[in-house]
Amino acid sequence: MIYCFIGTKAQLIKMAPVMRELRQRHLPFRYIDSGQHAAITRELRRVFELPEPDVCLRDEVRDITSTREAIRWYLRLLWKSCVDRAWLRREVFPEEGICLIHGDTLSTLLGLQMARSAGLKVAHVEAGLRSFHWLDPFPEELIRIFCMKRANLLFAPSAEAEANLRAMRLPGQVVRVEGNTVADALRWIESATGGLTPAEPFVLATCHRLETIANRRRLSQVVDLLNRVAATRSLIFVVHGPTRHYLRQFGLEARLSPVIIIKDLLDYGEFIALLGAAQFVLSDGGSI
Repeated sequence: MIYCFIGTKAQLIKMAPVMRELRQRHLPFRYIDSGQHAAITRELRRVFELPEPDVCLRDEVRDITSTREAIRWYLRLLWKSCVDRAWLRREVFPEEGICLIHGDTLSTLLGLQMARSAGLKVAHVEAGLRSFHWLDPFPEELIRIFCMKRANLLFAPSAEAEANLRAMRLPGQVVRVEGNTVADALRWIESATGGLTPAEPFVLATCHRLETIANRRRLSQVVDLLNRVAATRSLIFVVHGPTRHYLRQFGLEARLSPVIIIKDLLDYGEFIALLGAAQFVLSDGGSI
């Protein structure tokens, strides 16, 4: 059995093509939803025409948006998988097989630890990406290293990623794949959906990484940059829930120029349409 352990928006976007390909080839797989981004991934399953998860590890249908909540959620599931192996093998991993984890999030770490506790092999998709700074980004760089050292298979999406993995002299088998699965996701979205875009030229902006939005100085710099751009160009700012929270907490929301077009988190197809039509994009993340 192939287990796909997924929890965040970016993970679902990048693993959707894998699950679609498994289904097309009639290969049995089991989709495990960690619940980290429960609300967003629920909408994305509709977009990518994916089935509902076989297992949901969190009952709530809203996203985890704070560090404190994320730590509690992670530790609770890690503890449960360690002390109740019968539940782990009965409800989560009922058959022998391999567990696919992706990237560098808390869901990545949780998936590896739960799968290893159940005695399964682990394959790390998008392995080998490094910043070479232990605490930047944090905790992503530490999670990457921890998972890469313990995975049985490591799928490297580029020559640079493959070289990083081989330089680490890891026990797992390194497998070079041609490119990132997000390219397959974009091809699917472009063929399956369409979206209306403004007639006039515009710039698209988004900001969501915790190290940016939870730091008042950095978020203030973002607001200043957006205002400077909006003074010369039409600017659409797509605001995530946590970003709006910190803008208000730091008193920065009122500083945004009134000419900036602010939109709540969009349907993925609509966002990709804007992305394709924008003159350029301002973002602090690579999984937009």
